[in-house]
Amino acid sequence: MLKYFSSKKFEIGSLSVLLVVTFLVYFNHFDNPFFFDDVHTITENKSIQDLSNWTTFFSNADTFSSLPSNRAYRPMITLMNAIDYSVAGGLNSSYYHYHIFFWFLVLIVLVYILSKHIYTLAFPEYPWVQIAALCTATWFALHTANAETINYICARSDSFSTLCIIASLILYIHPLGRKWYLYLITMIIGIWTKQTGVMFFPILLVYILLFEEHTLITDFKNNTNHKIISIIKKVAPAGILASFLFIFNQYYLTPDSTSSTNHLVTRFEYISTQWYVIVHYIGNFILPVNLSADPDIKIIKPWYNIKLLFGLLVILSMLFIMIKTALKKESIPIAFGIAWFFIALLPTTLNPLFQIANDHRMFFPFIGLFIAAISGIILAVNKYKIVQQNQTKILIVMVLLFIGHAYGTTHRNKIWNSRESLWLDVTEKSPKNERGLMNYGLTQMEKGNYKTALKYYNKALEIEPEYYSLHINLGILYGVTNHHQKAEEHFKFAINLSSFSSEPEFFYGRYLAQQKRYDEALLYIKKAIQKSPNSTKPKELLAQITKSIKTPEEEIKTLVHKINANRDVDLYLQLSLKYYQLGNYQMSISTCQELLKIDSKNAEAYNNMCAAYNQLKKWKLAEEACRKSLEISPDYQLAKNNLKWATDNINN
Repeated sequence: MLKYFSSKKFEIGSLSVLLVVTFLVYFNHFDNPFFFDDVHTITENKSIQDLSNWTTFFSNADTFSSLPSNRAYRPMITLMNAIDYSVAGGLNSSYYHYHIFFWFLVLIVLVYILSKHIYTLAFPEYPWVQIAALCTATWFALHTANAETINYICARSDSFSTLCIIASLILYIHPLGRKWYLYLITMIIGIWTKQTGVMFFPILLVYILLFEEHTLITDFKNNTNHKIISIIKKVAPAGILASFLFIFNQYYLTPDSTSSTNHLVTRFEYISTQWYVIVHYIGNFILPVNLSADPDIKIIKPWYNIKLLFGLLVILSMLFIMIKTALKKESIPIAFGIAWFFIALLPTTLNPLFQIANDHRMFFPFIGLFIAAISGIILAVNKYKIVQQNQTKILIVMVLLFIGHAYGTTHRNKIWNSRESLWLDVTEKSPKNERGLMNYGLTQMEKGNYKTALKYYNKALEIEPEYYSLHINLGILYGVTNHHQKAEEHFKFAINLSSFSSEPEFFYGRYLAQQKRYDEALLYIKKAIQKSPNSTKPKELLAQITKSIKTPEEEIKTLVHKINANRDVDLYLQLSLKYYQLGNYQMSISTCQELLKIDSKNAEAYNNMCAAYNQLKKWKLAEEACRKSLEISPDYQLAKNNLKWATDNINN
């Protein structure tokens, strides 16, 4: 039986079953829509709509996003988005999910290969290495926390860059991959996918130190210089190339307007808060019942807050375990896994980001915890000889663990199935998250539940009064409920709050267009396009407004046609004004004269005649018309102004 579990046939068969099971667990996620950053990187990003210009993705970071402030050099992601757009023939999220899931299945196999290799090095005589590696891959494949990354299309940058890092390590381990430096190719692809791909270099360094040059740790005094030089030679190609690419991409290819750094907090405040965030991540690794698409973790102060001190204690404890387990060969995988976990977290821990925590950030670091946890189980089994006595119990516990995660993943897929379900879940899991409250309110506004929407908007406003997106949505809500003064106040406040986003100008321009204030709308739409040249929505709205705007001649033709069908006073007044605007003052006067045949007491008609006579410098006729207007309506201020214009010229 043991021989069968170690056979190639069992390996292929079990991996095949795992991939099928993973597919079934994720079967209900393929129709899930676009969310979050998918909007500016995919749905509103004009760059991905033409695959023929794919080479520009690698030379121009502007192609990554329609928002200048969110642009980054991630050409592989832009390329994959463009491929999916082309294959789908448009914005069909299912094709994106198919593509992402394919690489996820590949990644599962790579996790199996890597963990099997590591366990074999550490436990060469352990007969259940293949089973242990399979458990690692299964745990990774079904872990509920990973559903956050697989469901979120834009987070393909996390999953694919992780794949590239593991592939690079496997290629380095393989003799041919190392000899021909094939691992550098996948490393480059990983860095082009997301900057975290650079973390392959320190992970490789740890791997070499623990598995290839372990004597540097256990026998530091002998041949130390030789060992250090050997390590430097091994990591130098990856280290030099990774450092060069990171610097070149970040400081040469990334637009100056792009900044992911949160300058509203100090670096120490951010890093110290990450002590607690790391505990939050570890909690989700052990029991992922508090997953949220948008956590509401804020900066925690002061540094001696009990949450931060507890987080620091957990981190120091893990680092102690890492050092302790690094000293013995059989426990090296635990040290490697913990080191992987912390290395993978470095980019989001040291650089202050606007989002303090994000559950899809766990995807890459958790690889290390899977390896460390299974290694710990192997050590316990070997040390206490429990496998012979409790084979059935161990099997039942592992199966229950996997079933629990499979159920949790299926449930999270359902949560990600619609904007309403996702944001309702966020309001429940992260009640202090203003974005979650606002976006759930938005789903209610779209359904016409304006009272409920306003309730959630106001909750969000209490948390963050200067949230420009919230003021945009308040402007929209007040607009559709005919509170136009409040609507304009919120739109204009949003514009003042945001100097980088084009959304305030776009939505205010759309509102003005709905009010048929086309000239004003054009002004703001053009500003939106100027801010975000790659954004599709402002350009589409501009085209619609342009079609809606008629030339004065077209408007006159339409009004004449309507008057022929219905001799309405208001239509005559509109026609008179259009003639006036065109400078055809005589026709403006004639139109008013026709109107007066219908309504001889129309003050506006006499005023329009007065204004037209003034333009023709027929001052006495203008005076006569204005006086008749004021006889009918003594308080008509516009007629008073036009009368003064006429009399001033008569007197002169």
